[in-house]
Amino acid sequence: MITVKVNDEAVEVRGNCSIADALILWGYRSVSIAVAINNEFVPRSTYGQHILLANDCVDIVTPVQGG
Repeated sequence: MITVKVNDEAVEVRGNCSIADALILWGYRSVSIAVAINNEFVPRSTYGQHILLANDCVDIVTPVQGG
């Protein structure tokens, strides 16, 4: 297991866990979101290949309608 920070909260995931796998684990299965790892946005097309590393800072952002 490794520890990553998700929206400033420490979370444990298995080693060799992709962003795609982690999002499913965290309940973001069909939600429209954007993901940044260590302040760098990650293209959705690479979620399955991008492996989380120990101490990564993961920011998950959901769109908000404005007026």
